[in-house]
Amino acid sequence: MDAPAIFSSFLVKVASRCNLDCDYCYVYHHADQSWRSMPKLLSQEHRVAFAERLAEYIAVAGLKRCAVIFHGGEPLLAGAAGLAEFAELLRATVPIPIDISLQSNGLLLSDKALDTLEAADIGISLSLDGPQTANDRHRLTKKGRSSFVQTEAALKRLESRPSLFAGVIAVVDVATSPDELFEYFSQFSIPRLDFLLPDAHWQCPPPGRNTNPGLYEEWLIRAFNLWLDRYAHIPVRTFEALLDAATGLSSGTDAFGFGDVSLLSIETDGTYHDLDVLKVTQDGATRLFGGVVDTQIADIAESTQINRHRSFLRKEGLSSQCQDCDVVDICGGGSLPHRFNGSGLSNPTVYCGEMRRLIKHVLNRLQEFVETEPALPPPLGLPEYFNLAEFERAETAAGSIKWLHDEAIKGNTHRLTLALQATPNNDSARSLLTLPSHQLEILAAHPGAFAWAGATIATNEGRTILSVDGQQVAVEPSYLAHLEMVHSEGTLQALRIGEHDKWLRAGFGDAISFNGEVTCAIGKSLVAKALEIVGAWRPALLDELLLACSAIQFITDTTAHPEKIVSFSDNSVPGALYVSIIQGDSFIDPYDLADSLIHEHRHQKLYLLERRIDLIEPTATKVVSPWREDLRPPSGLLHAIFVFVELRRFWLYAAEHGPARVYNRAINQITDTDTHLQQAFGTINSCPLTPWGEQLVAVLASAAREGELGVKGVTINARKEGQATC
Repeated sequence: MDAPAIFSSFLVKVASRCNLDCDYCYVYHHADQSWRSMPKLLSQEHRVAFAERLAEYIAVAGLKRCAVIFHGGEPLLAGAAGLAEFAELLRATVPIPIDISLQSNGLLLSDKALDTLEAADIGISLSLDGPQTANDRHRLTKKGRSSFVQTEAALKRLESRPSLFAGVIAVVDVATSPDELFEYFSQFSIPRLDFLLPDAHWQCPPPGRNTNPGLYEEWLIRAFNLWLDRYAHIPVRTFEALLDAATGLSSGTDAFGFGDVSLLSIETDGTYHDLDVLKVTQDGATRLFGGVVDTQIADIAESTQINRHRSFLRKEGLSSQCQDCDVVDICGGGSLPHRFNGSGLSNPTVYCGEMRRLIKHVLNRLQEFVETEPALPPPLGLPEYFNLAEFERAETAAGSIKWLHDEAIKGNTHRLTLALQATPNNDSARSLLTLPSHQLEILAAHPGAFAWAGATIATNEGRTILSVDGQQVAVEPSYLAHLEMVHSEGTLQALRIGEHDKWLRAGFGDAISFNGEVTCAIGKSLVAKALEIVGAWRPALLDELLLACSAIQFITDTTAHPEKIVSFSDNSVPGALYVSIIQGDSFIDPYDLADSLIHEHRHQKLYLLERRIDLIEPTATKVVSPWREDLRPPSGLLHAIFVFVELRRFWLYAAEHGPARVYNRAINQITDTDTHLQQAFGTINSCPLTPWGEQLVAVLASAAREGELGVKGVTINARKEGQATC
C-alpha cells in the first residue's frame, strides 16, 4: 500500500465573494455553484481550528516547512489587518516555518494594506491579463466597468516592494497576441509570470477553438518562441516548467509531468476540499469529508478521494491513449480538470493537441541548441597498456587517472586559450594569455574557467546559453578578473570549498540554491572530517579524489524533500562536486557527506574516461534505473552502477569500522544497493554497449560481489546481537 499523500500546501478560502465578475472564473461561472451557500468570510472559530489542525498534521507528517495561500473570491475582502492577524495566529500555533501568500485582483491593495501585509510577511501574487484591452475583455466589475487602472496601480506598488511581490497570473485570451502581452509585461519587474489556459474540458471546450482548431496551438508556439528568443529574462513559469519536464526534471506544477497530490483546500465553512479548479467539472467535485472542527488532516490524506486523485497523476492511471503517447513523460496527461468528459477524468486533456504540438516544438527548439554546437570529434582512444580493472579501483588507478587528467587538461587549456583570444580589448584576457604554459594549464583545470570558456565560445558562434531551468545566462568577460585574482593568490591547485564563483553556479539557474557564508564555513569543517574518513579507509581513493576534483559547492535543492540528502555533478563543470550538508534542521553526519563526495567523484572519474572512449553505442532508448523514478539513458544507468559499486565498498567499511551511530544506515544502504545493482546489471547488459563498455560492466559486476558473504552473514548478525545487549 502506498504511503499517505503529504500535504505541504494549503489553499484557505478566507472570503467566498469577489469584487470583480471575471467571466471565466471557475468559482462563479462554471459547474460548481457551492459558493452561494458558503459563509462570506472564514470565521475566527475556523481560523483557530485550522491552525490547530495544521500543527497537529505537522507532527504526524513530519513536515519541515509548508505553504498557506489565502484565497477567495478576493481574499482582501477579509481585510489586510484580519489576514495579518490570521498569519500571526498560524505562525504562533504551527512549530515550523510557514510561507504565507495571497492571490489578489489588486483592487484593495492600497499602500496601507501593503504596509500591513509586508509587516506580516505575506507574499502577494496579482491577477492581471495584460494591457487594458486584454484585461477589459474579461476582468470587469459587477457593474461592467474596467478594473485595469486599479490593478495596474497595484502592480506598480508591488514593483517597489520586491520582498512581497510573488508574481503575476494571466489567463490566455488568444485575441491578445503574445507580442502584445510580452511587450506590456516587459515594462515591469515581475518575479514570475504565469500564463494559464482558460479552464475548459471536453463538455466545455476552449473558447473559439470550434471555428479554428489550431488557434491555441499557434498562440502557444508563438509565445514560446518570443520568450525563448527575446524575453528569456522574464521568468515565465509555464515555459520554465515545460523545459524542466522536457529535460527530465520535475516541473513543479500540475500542468506537465507526473507528480502527487500535495495541496488541500479549506472553504469558508471550514470544510475540506480537493484541487479548487476541479469546480469546473461538476457540482460537488471538490468536496471531501469533514472539516477543520471535527476531522484530522491526516485522515483526509489517507482518504479514498485523495488516493483516486493521486492515481490520475501517475502514468499507469492515465487513459490508454495517453499511456501510448510518445510525449506522455513530458505532458503527464495534462491538468486534471481539463480531462473531464462528463463521466470522469480518465481521458486525455481537452488541450491534448495543443500540448502535443507545443511539446514537439519545444523539443525541436532544444535540439537546435544541440545541433548548433560543434560536432564532437571521434573518440580519442586509450593507450594500449590501459586496463579497465586497474582503472576502476583507486589502489591500482594512479597511473591511468593521472594520464586521463593530464590529457583532459590539455583539451581544457586549448578551450580556454580560444575563449581568451575571442575576448579582445580586455586587460584580464591579455594578462592571462601571457601566463607560462604550466600556469595556464593550472587555470584551465578550474571548473569555473572551463564553463566560462565553453559559454564564451558558444556565444561568439551565435548560440544562446541557457541554464538547466531554461533561463538565459549572460556571458561576460568580467569573470576573467575573478580568475586573475585567484591565480594571483596561488590557490587554484587547492581544493576550493564553498567559493562564490559565478561559473560554478550559472548553469543551474534557480533550480539550485547555493548556501551562504555561514553555512559554507561549517561546511568546510564537515568536508575536512569527511575527507579524513575517506583517507582513513583508503588513502589511494582520497589521493584520486583530490587529483580529479578541484571544487566543492554547498547546495540546497528547493524541489527536494528537506530530509533528503542531495548531491550532483555535471560534465559542464568537470571537477566540481555539488553537495547538500543540511538535512532537515541540522547538518548531516560526516559519513553521509563522505558518501556524497565519493558518489560525485565517481561520476567525475567516469567522465574523464568518457572523454576518451565511447562506452555506449548511440541510441535514443531510455531504460529503468532502480535509483530513479524517471527513465534514464543507458549512459546514466552505467554511471549509477559505477557509483554504487564504490559506495557499497564504503558502507561495508562503515558497517565494520564506523561508529555505532552509522551502523543501521550502513546495513540499509548495503541491502538496498545489492538489490538495486542486481536489477541494474540485468538492464545494462541488454543495452547497446561498445566493447569497452562490455569490459567495464564485467569489471563492475565482479566488484559488486566483493565482501558479500562476510557482511551478509556472520558480521551483520554479530553486530546486531552486540547492539541488542548494549
